[in-house]
Amino acid sequence: MSWSTPKTDWNGETVDGVYTGDRFNAVDFNRIKNNLEYLRELAIKMYDEFAIQSVGSDKTVKDYFYADEINALEANLVTINTHSLKRSYGTAPTYAANGNTMDFKELNRLEGAILDLYDRLTNESEGRRTFTWNFGMKGGL
Repeated sequence: MSWSTPKTDWNGETVDGVYTGDRFNAVDFNRIKNNLEYLRELAIKMYDEFAIQSVGSDKTVKDYFYADEINALEANLVTINTHSLKRSYGTAPTYAANGNTMDFKELNRLEGAILDLYDRLTNESEGRRTFTWNFGMKGGL
């Protein structure tokens, strides 16, 4: 599993009921899904074992996104955060079939949180690896 830099500059606007801006696609879904799996692997190196929900295999341009899959991505972020750093990343909406969809603000919140967790967990992991303890007195007893 490899890390992909999250997109944290989503933008868009709705004028007279017409949306213009960034569009969420299979590449974006796969990046978020795979980054969450990467974060879980990183977190369990330092924290107790935990599981996240399976969201299935990578999507293609022919696949659809379903509300339960998007909810699972959000739940996975919460699970990873809860079992590791316990940061505050806002409250995610619950998506329903034929209901509201993710907008650019929610995508920025989600991917921004993923990036923040990545930075903090990576720093913690690297800090643990390189921290040196020096016990005793210099020159011996």
